[in-house]
Amino acid sequence: MPRTWTIITPENVPLELELANPLERAGALLLDTTVVAFIATPVALLLTFLSGASPIKTTFGLGELDTGERFLLLYAFALPLLIVAYHGLLESLWGGQTLGKKALGLRVIRDDGTVPDLAASIIRNALRLIDYMPCTCGVGFTVMLLSGQFRRLGDYAAGTLVVREGRTAATTLPEEELAPMELEVLTPLAIANLGRLTDEQILSLRYFLLRSNQLPQDLREKIANELASKIANLLWEGNPPENLPSQRLLEEVVWLYRQRFKQ
Repeated sequence: MPRTWTIITPENVPLELELANPLERAGALLLDTTVVAFIATPVALLLTFLSGASPIKTTFGLGELDTGERFLLLYAFALPLLIVAYHGLLESLWGGQTLGKKALGLRVIRDDGTVPDLAASIIRNALRLIDYMPCTCGVGFTVMLLSGQFRRLGDYAAGTLVVREGRTAATTLPEEELAPMELEVLTPLAIANLGRLTDEQILSLRYFLLRSNQLPQDLREKIANELASKIANLLWEGNPPENLPSQRLLEEVVWLYRQRFKQ
């Protein structure tokens, strides 16, 4: 049975996400390592050239080292930096995913379900150098096997974990019929960007819409406005129209997403 992680949605509804297991994470890492290798090849060639170039010999006392030692010194700094930069920047700028994670449908999230920022991404990936170094005997893989959430050291330090994208565990909602709806709020740009939303986000919106009539009006409007603001920024690429009717926007988003992606 898959292990899960429970987060609380903005409307205080528990949502269980399936955690990625060590084998899936290893597959994503293998793909990412292949990508990094392609990027690193020209870097390695440049370092090989610089390790024997005369300007480098007088820099930081490197002239006292032979060519091979200078090359290893530069290589030890540059390539680990490249690895951390690749994983850290992509995860923070691409919604918790790298190319390998996206290919396998995995995503890095914080404990509360949000996407890690740049600082958290750098922390978790800087410790990757310890987790996966051969001299540490695969400590990252061992820690993942012992962890209840398949976390490695970097995940513990950054407060992150890796989940299967679009997979929720044993979530039950009424499969109501989708009545016809005319789109009054969504523009062509918003419709084109609908795929940016995740199944988890749509599920949270459905929970809210199903329970909204049970909430006090002021609380219902507050939650609707907060959800609509986040969704609108995604759909309109940070420049949503003014005075959007929050409740109607959420209803149209859920209806159209379910029509298109059968969620």
